[in-house]
Amino acid sequence: MQGRIALVTGSSRGIGAATAIQLGEQGATVAVNYYRNATAAQKVVETIEKAGGKALAFQADVAKQDEVERMVARIHETLGPIDTLVLNAPASSNSSSEIPAHEQLQAILAPFTGSRWDVLDTFVRGQLQAAYYPSQAVLPHMIKQQRGSIIFVSATHARRPDAGGIAISVSIAKASVEAMIKSMAEELGPHGIRVNTVGGGMILTDLNAGAPQAFKDQMASMTPLRRNGRPEDMASAITYLASNQASFVTGSYLTVDGGNFIV
Repeated sequence: MQGRIALVTGSSRGIGAATAIQLGEQGATVAVNYYRNATAAQKVVETIEKAGGKALAFQADVAKQDEVERMVARIHETLGPIDTLVLNAPASSNSSSEIPAHEQLQAILAPFTGSRWDVLDTFVRGQLQAAYYPSQAVLPHMIKQQRGSIIFVSATHARRPDAGGIAISVSIAKASVEAMIKSMAEELGPHGIRVNTVGGGMILTDLNAGAPQAFKDQMASMTPLRRNGRPEDMASAITYLASNQASFVTGSYLTVDGGNFIV
């Protein structure tokens, strides 16, 4: 990754932070994108710098086109043209919704029969925007350079959904972006741009830190590798796809779930 310039959306915590750090350790200059938590983003930057890498933090709601375009312009001015894009920011980064947060959460957790169209529409649209706007912003430069790598962070729920609850919203939203990603891989291949997806299983982050330990243990017991995933597991897969070691890999779906997808 030496000489590469990477933008990782939603990289102030969890999978995004682990990915930014690994890319920095491998020699990439990293743009650490955050939505609200500037302090956490700066800690990721400092971790990369302590390891001898280079990084800067950039604030933007990636579900808003104007903010994304301003952020990408600042990155190009300060770091250079982006050649690696990791689409990690979730749909929840969409701050434009008029639906109260507690109503969104209730509807997302509800089974299909208790779901609300306005919340589902906001969730799916937000996830698509979080992938669409950054991709649109960086592609002109990638096409000009005739090289680049885009990796979308998805979830296995999108390909093997469970009944009810958040799985419905996640599976629909992530599957929508996955369809877009496959089309992008076909279209952008002739320009030397690779587009891939990493699908995560049960990955322990701060987003599910409040889940009962019994549930986490149950998920681990159902996994062939008998453990839950870590953000670093996802980051390693993403770093591989971003690197020259995957120079002949595009349109792929790399599963990181300890083997659950095969069961």
